[in-house]
Amino acid sequence: MENNYLVILALLTTSIIVRILPSIVRIKFSPNSQILIEEALPVTIFICFITYIVMSEMVQEPYSAGLAFISIFIMSVLLKQGLMITTIFSSAIYYALA
Repeated sequence: MENNYLVILALLTTSIIVRILPSIVRIKFSPNSQILIEEALPVTIFICFITYIVMSEMVQEPYSAGLAFISIFIMSVLLKQGLMITTIFSSAIYYALA
C-alpha cells in the first residue's frame, strides 16, 4: 500500500462512527433493523481490518497472507464461524506458513 495513513484514517473514522457516535446520538430502529445492525456492523469492521492487515502483509508473505485471507472468508462467510475462532485459526495458518 502506497499510503497507509489514509487506510488508518479510514479505519479510525469507521470505528468512531460505529463505536463513539452511537453513544452520543440516539437513533431508534425497528427490532428487525436493530438485529441486522448488531450483526452486520461488527463483521463489516472486522472484514475491513483483516483486509488492511492482509494487504499490508501480501507484500512480505503473499502465499501465507493469501491462504489466511481465504481461510477467513471460508470460516466467516461460508461456515458462519465466530470472529474469534476465525481470527485464531487464520493467524495460526499465517504464522505456520511464514
